[in-house]
Amino acid sequence: MRSAEGDTPGRGPGKSMLVTGAVDVTGRVVPGASWDDLDPVEFDRLRRLVGAYREKADERLALLDDLALARELGVVRTVPGDAGADDAAGAGSAAAVGPEQVEILLAGLLLFGRPESLRRFAPTHEAAIQVFDRVDGLATGTNVFLRWPLFRLVEEFLARFRALNPMREVRFDLVRMRVPVYSESAFREALANALIHRDYTAPGAVHVQWSADQIVVSNPSGLPAGITVESLLTAPPSPRNPLLADAFRRAGIVTRTGRGISHIWREQLRHGHAPPDHGRSGEHAVVVVLPGGRPDLGFARFVLSHELGGRPLSLPELQIITRMRRQARMRTEDVAQMLAVSKTEARRALFRMVRAGLVEIQDAATPRRSWMLSEYAEGALRESAEAVAAAAESPVREPAAASAANPAPSPASAADDKPPAAEAVS
Repeated sequence: MRSAEGDTPGRGPGKSMLVTGAVDVTGRVVPGASWDDLDPVEFDRLRRLVGAYREKADERLALLDDLALARELGVVRTVPGDAGADDAAGAGSAAAVGPEQVEILLAGLLLFGRPESLRRFAPTHEAAIQVFDRVDGLATGTNVFLRWPLFRLVEEFLARFRALNPMREVRFDLVRMRVPVYSESAFREALANALIHRDYTAPGAVHVQWSADQIVVSNPSGLPAGITVESLLTAPPSPRNPLLADAFRRAGIVTRTGRGISHIWREQLRHGHAPPDHGRSGEHAVVVVLPGGRPDLGFARFVLSHELGGRPLSLPELQIITRMRRQARMRTEDVAQMLAVSKTEARRALFRMVRAGLVEIQDAATPRRSWMLSEYAEGALRESAEAVAAAAESPVREPAAASAANPAPSPASAADDKPPAAEAVS
């Protein structure tokens, strides 16, 4: 990536950078960038996000001034000032702050930069949202490309997501549950992953493409070294751009565990959708497809009953139950392959489900041992489906026109790991 002066961040004039995606270029100083290239509005945006996501975020960030906040996130670097630096404040790659100068890292520019500065110093940074066909009866046609700082992009894309994401309602005893066509937290994780983990030396935009039956989120970067499509769920966290990943976690936008892929899978399944599809990812792109369409409200109601009972289903349990609804019996090796774990780990997961009353063992004392859903699980799933079929579905809200504003996420929409919009019936 080159600045307007033809220099490469972290390199001298005229020296080229090896484009591999293996090096965190966002941790390098941007030659020619100054403190004036950062927008105070974006620091306020981060404070607002911290307030919206509350307990998920690092609330200390909201108490810091702009420079202290940038230092806390590690996206600027202070160096001793040269003689006469006070007279040249903002003229070079550093702005004078007392006896020190502040150098701007690419991560700082991506998080807090002014759009015109991003175009100048980060020309490969771009994000697009494209809406095709018709979404839930709405005629749509959006094709917007933006070169905005990352937190602003997240807010804008979430605002458009909410406008296009209708809810449907099911009831469980005294609880009314609103099930969205897509899980907001799954979409937020997928979007954040694309922005955080992309290779900022590679040309091309992060794309969000929304059609009638799926959302596709992609970035123009290959999978990290050592990671395959099959190992995405089980591989240890390895962010390509650690500074960006840390900032998003401390803002509360993504899970603190760094297990965003697992969270996306769990949210898709617990809302009654098919699991995400990463099969189009490869050497030059990471792509996640979130299948949509009408959710399986009976299954969502079954999941909710366990969450309300204080025993939420884990991701492996959701995967196993989902598969066993189509494949009556599974061998231990089948489960291990599906979960991408060893047979020993798969067996432990299955025995936990036996103890929970979700799974039964067939031919336990023979080499032909297999596993199937328990009588309780079969009956509970059937009862949930019948209850949903008997109740009249009615949308909680109609989709509104897409907003181009930048609202902060409401506290209610920021909550993860809770039953999907469950509320008591008055």
